[in-house]
Amino acid sequence: MKAVLEKVLSGEALEETEGRAIFGAMMDGEVSPTVMAAFLAAMRTRGETPQELAALARVMMDRAVRISPRRFPLVDTCGTGGDGQATVNVSTLAALVVAGAGVAVAKHGNRSVSSKCGSADVLEDLGLDITLIPQRVARSIEEVGFGFLFAPLFHPAMAHAAPVRKELGVRTIFNMLGPMVNPAGVDHQVVGVPTVAGAYIMAQAFQMLGKKKVLVIHGLEGLDEVSPQEETLVLEVTPQGIVEETVSPKTFGFPFVPLDEIKVSGREEAVERARAILENRGDPARYVVIMEAGMAIYCAGQARTPLQGVDRAQGALESGRALAVLERAIEFSRRAAVEV
Repeated sequence: MKAVLEKVLSGEALEETEGRAIFGAMMDGEVSPTVMAAFLAAMRTRGETPQELAALARVMMDRAVRISPRRFPLVDTCGTGGDGQATVNVSTLAALVVAGAGVAVAKHGNRSVSSKCGSADVLEDLGLDITLIPQRVARSIEEVGFGFLFAPLFHPAMAHAAPVRKELGVRTIFNMLGPMVNPAGVDHQVVGVPTVAGAYIMAQAFQMLGKKKVLVIHGLEGLDEVSPQEETLVLEVTPQGIVEETVSPKTFGFPFVPLDEIKVSGREEAVERARAILENRGDPARYVVIMEAGMAIYCAGQARTPLQGVDRAQGALESGRALAVLERAIEFSRRAAVEV
């Protein structure tokens, strides 16, 4: 371990065998919290490589509890988090809009680590039982079109790293790995990343993992979501290559919204604004949610262009179909939680 830590501190990249060994040891509880924190901080300072991310994603998936819901295509909107901007839960709400448009979603997520309110927090406060066993989550995806994969239940080996991540309270390599290790094996994803450099690294790592299509997005004011007021970098990743473009609210006919208008002060406000958006009460953050959902619909091959995807997403939100998905998912989770 000391040799690997020295290597990272000196700025060198890890070989795949080294990465697999150290992260395997972390997942298996063989690394002390102090050493783990030092390693994670060193990796954050040096910066992760695409090869390291891809290798470490494979390590985590080797230890994951997997499910195989019978719904195709299957999408995830899990981002890396860690942008420090305290915005509404865009990717979580976008996932419900996507499902409302008829595209099945396996939403991978966790509680807040470095944000005001994580995807698990907001869904739980909206009424969803986030602790369903994996087999019942698979059924929710099949029957409702939406299921929430609460990371601790699907990645039990992460229990050794969770306290260290929480105490550090900053983005680490685990934030970047989160979207890459969806236990439902989704092949279509929209993944928000808070830095330009991180977006390119993630895109290359996803290509190494052989995903069918992933849109890696970065709001150019430092968001791991679509920007409400500036351009958004979009990297479209397929096995054939990576195509780069930029979009803005104007691309989709939406107004520019100041960033402050999509920020929240804490968990309570995040939940209230989530309700407002799903109930189509005119919250200005709805435009960002619709844009991200539209990109996911396009990514899944259910729209020929992102603009068509955005049109479908807007219809799903404004018609109440996204809210209906949440209500059905809540009802399913309550019934499933008491099943013998």
